[in-house]
Amino acid sequence: MEQTEANVKRSKAKAVVAILIIAAIVAGVVTGFAIAKKPAKGTALTETWTAGSTVAKSLRDYVTKVTNAKDKDNFIPVKDRIAVFDMDGTLACETYYTYYDTMMFIEYCLVDHPERVSDELKQVAAAIKPGYTADEKLARNFAKAYAGMTVEEFYDYAVEFGKKNTGSFNNMRYIDNAYLPMVELVHYLYDNDFTIYVISGTERTTTRAIIANSPYSDYVTPNHVIGTDFEVKQKGHEDVSSNMDYKYENGDELVLTGGFIQKNLNANKSIYVEREIGQRPVLAFGNSGSDTSMMNYTIDSRNPYPAEAYMVVADDNEREWGKQDWAKKSAEYTEKGFIPISMKNDFAKIYKDGITKAAEQYQERKVDTVPVSTSDVKLSDDSSDFVLLSEAVPDAILEVRYYSTYNFVGDRIDGYEEPLAMLTKEAAKALKDVSDELKEKGYRLKIFDAYRPQMAVTNFMNWALDTSDTRMKQYFYPELEKDVLFPQGYIAEHSGHSRGSTLDLTLFDMNTEREVDMGGTFDYFGELSHPDYKNITDEQYNMRMLLREVMTKHGFKPLPEEWWHFTLENEPYPDTYFTFPINSDSIKKAA
Repeated sequence: MEQTEANVKRSKAKAVVAILIIAAIVAGVVTGFAIAKKPAKGTALTETWTAGSTVAKSLRDYVTKVTNAKDKDNFIPVKDRIAVFDMDGTLACETYYTYYDTMMFIEYCLVDHPERVSDELKQVAAAIKPGYTADEKLARNFAKAYAGMTVEEFYDYAVEFGKKNTGSFNNMRYIDNAYLPMVELVHYLYDNDFTIYVISGTERTTTRAIIANSPYSDYVTPNHVIGTDFEVKQKGHEDVSSNMDYKYENGDELVLTGGFIQKNLNANKSIYVEREIGQRPVLAFGNSGSDTSMMNYTIDSRNPYPAEAYMVVADDNEREWGKQDWAKKSAEYTEKGFIPISMKNDFAKIYKDGITKAAEQYQERKVDTVPVSTSDVKLSDDSSDFVLLSEAVPDAILEVRYYSTYNFVGDRIDGYEEPLAMLTKEAAKALKDVSDELKEKGYRLKIFDAYRPQMAVTNFMNWALDTSDTRMKQYFYPELEKDVLFPQGYIAEHSGHSRGSTLDLTLFDMNTEREVDMGGTFDYFGELSHPDYKNITDEQYNMRMLLREVMTKHGFKPLPEEWWHFTLENEPYPDTYFTFPINSDSIKKAA
């Protein structure tokens, strides 16, 4: 009898357990969280990856060893399983005409909201062509375009834009451009307790919108998205240098100011990883040279855990627009310690069903000529606050390039009627202090340009639009095509020079009686002109820094892209662009 009762009790207990298990499964299904068994290590990455892919096997082998607690040499605790992915070209298609943030900028400026942007930005958008450079200069223009939008409005616009169809593929909206094998990979890592970060050169809010509306949304949270940063401030205080003196209250808005903080490419990617994650990842995925810093940071020998880095090679020109040479790229990446992934050989399927390449990758948009307008700025022909530098700074040497034909245009520029240089009285006074200090060090100032009339800037604009005139290319922009000078910011609709407190200059050595070698020439369009460019001699770099140090000491701020360019920090006319020509009469009228 006792044995029978014991059996009954055990049977009841088993029944209760069974009921609880069934209830749990049912509850999971109802709530959308059905209990699913993780794929076996040997069967993972088989749905969209090519059968027999050595890369897929490499990934499975890696995950197997680092998640095996018995493997003391390779095991990685869950808290340290961090994987970082570039987005464009790594998780999703980036080949133009499909590059998300670039096409979003073009659509915003030329189609959706041309009334909100300047003519200059419309010109930039219209000038973008295949082969363009997605660098910091272009990103700064992106930031300007969305000025005044709240963060929520900007996010919503990025989502709405994603619903538009791209012309590069049939049946593809911009938001549909995720690589399915990478989705499967991210899912696999997530199931094995990896924390996934997206580290993108695309602006952060835009990247969050893309990820949140893609198949990656289940595995990447918004706080795990790191991207290029545009400036955001509290509405009503956009023009204040810092919002430290203000507090957010219920109902306040955060808005984009049009300012730019930092492009998240190259070394900035590793810096952002350290700043926002605080430790080295153990897996990194990219697709180009701008990702190598993040990848090298991951596989650095000081990483306490086994680490690997993978490069996606766009070598599939049948299902994609990829034209990379697999043999060449594979060898390059392998030599650097990266594991190359062939889209052609490792991806069994790239996009969801129904998406195919269009007949042409790119069809040029027909855009009416965008007029250069000055209606949105304050203009003035009042020269009363200007002085000649030959009088205000008598030790300075003048070589007014735009009065000559030796400049990037190849002609004398409109408005330069005499070889004179002018500045506002305030800027000239500060420059005199610079000159006096440098003279004690054995140097004189050599001035290339100072005040620049608005008509000269318009002259530059008209020249930039005529892509057939490349007479001076070999001297001033040998590494660039002329049609990128405007979109990349080398030529603009308005110039700080026209406000009267900006100048371009260098140093003249009084001992050698020669212009100082700065490692690059005035008005050279390219990275060589960046003040902190490192591929020059120590002496050349030190001379750049000497000029910068003395100029900033006396109130001038430098330009990150040009070692010769400085603007008075407290310029007297920050919102006024002057129109009077450069000649003696302009100064006589002022007197």
